[in-house]
Amino acid sequence: MAAAAMPLDELDRWLQARAERHPTATSLPVLDGYVAAIVAGPVSIGPLDWICPLLAIDADAFNHGGTPEFAAISAVALRHNDITPRHFGSRRSMPTSRMATSTRGRGARDSMPPCG
Repeated sequence: MAAAAMPLDELDRWLQARAERHPTATSLPVLDGYVAAIVAGPVSIGPLDWICPLLAIDADAFNHGGTPEFAAISAVALRHNDITPRHFGSRRSMPTSRMATSTRGRGARDSMPPCG
């Protein structure tokens, strides 16, 4: 993965600092529960549809590597992929390499609807 994912302790602090934006996840335990529900759910949900409200970010954050928002997105994708094999093998992993190369109209955003 080209972009560095935010370390989990930093992600936890980042989520708590964003509470005024009303993210779905305000701490790492809440994030883990939400991601586990996404993984175990009966339907597949596109990453923009759940990551944007989870972190209280705009869809455009997927297009700007090197930002704290993109580092948080990368961390969430890695958490998703850590949880997925425990339940389903690797068949439902998110394409983190495509997210890392996404820039202005290329990559993961092309195949996903806008959020919010």
